[in-house]
Amino acid sequence: MYRMKYVIFSVALFSIVLGACSDRKNTCLIQVGDVCISRQSFQERMAHFAEESMIASEDQLEALKPVFVNNIVEEELVLQHAREGFITVSDEEVDIAMKGLLEGIEREDLDRLLTEESRNIDDMREFIRKRALVKRTIEREVHKDIVVTAEQIRQYYEAHTDEFVLEPTVELYHVFMKNNYQAKEALKRLRSGVALEAVIREFGETEGVEEGSGFMGVFAQGDLPKDVEEVVFSIPPRRYSNIIKAQRGYHIFYVANKTEGGTLSLIEASDQIREKLVEESFEKKYATWIEDLKKEYRVEVNWSGINEVSISG
Repeated sequence: MYRMKYVIFSVALFSIVLGACSDRKNTCLIQVGDVCISRQSFQERMAHFAEESMIASEDQLEALKPVFVNNIVEEELVLQHAREGFITVSDEEVDIAMKGLLEGIEREDLDRLLTEESRNIDDMREFIRKRALVKRTIEREVHKDIVVTAEQIRQYYEAHTDEFVLEPTVELYHVFMKNNYQAKEALKRLRSGVALEAVIREFGETEGVEEGSGFMGVFAQGDLPKDVEEVVFSIPPRRYSNIIKAQRGYHIFYVANKTEGGTLSLIEASDQIREKLVEESFEKKYATWIEDLKKEYRVEVNWSGINEVSISG
C-alpha cells in the first residue's frame, strides 16, 4: 500500500509545477506552512485530477474533494519536510528518470502530450523531481525502519490459518450450442480428436467466453453453479464432459488443468504475511508521521472557497 501513496501523490503533483501561488491576488484556499495554494492553482490541479481519473461528473468530483484536498496537504507537508531536512534529488537522477520516460516516445507523440498537458520539458523535469523527492522522503522517514520478524510472521500465521486455505480449482473451457443435435455432433468431433477451436467455429456460440477459444477462466470450488461444479470437478485434467443441458442450450466442458487445494505452509505463506505486516505497519507509522507534520507546519483549509470551485468554470 505504501507504493500507492506515491501513485496518489503523482496525480496531484502533475499540476504542482504550475506554482503554489502563481496569482497572489487569488484567494488562498489551502495553506500549508509557508505554501499557499490559490484558487486558480487548486482549480487547475483539480481539473487535471479529474482528467487523469476519468471523472466527468461534477457530483463525483465533489464527493472526492476531501480526498483530493487531503492529498495536496500531505504532499505539501512531505515536500516542506524534505526541504527543511535537506533531502534532495540530483539533476543526474532526474536525467536518468527523464531518459526512461522519454525512451520510445516519438517526437510528435511528445509534442502532443506536452500540448495536451500545457507543459514543456522543464515542467516535466520538475514533476519528476518532486515525485522522486516525495518517494525518497517517505522511504527515509517512514518505510526504512519497518522491520517484520520471523516470530511476528509465525504468530500471524497461527492466528489466521484460514487465510491460507486454498480451494481446489479448475481451468475451464467450453463449447455452447443451441440444440441437442449440434451438441451430440460436437462431442463426437471432440472425442475423435478435433480441436476445440474448430468445433467452436462449426457449432458454438461464443457469448461469455474468449472469442473462438472457449476459455472461461480458472474457477475455485464454490464459484460455479452446483450442477456444473459437480461435473467439472469430477473430470480428470485434459478431458471433456458429457453434454450438460442448461436453460438456454447445451454445454460441453473441457478441464485443461486442476489443483487439489490445501493449506499453504508457514514457509509458503511467509512472503505474503511479511508484505501484509509491512503494509499495516507502514500505514500506522505514516498516519502518525503526517499528524506530527501537521503540528509542525500550519495547515489551514478554506472549505467554503473550495466548495465553490468546479471544473466547469
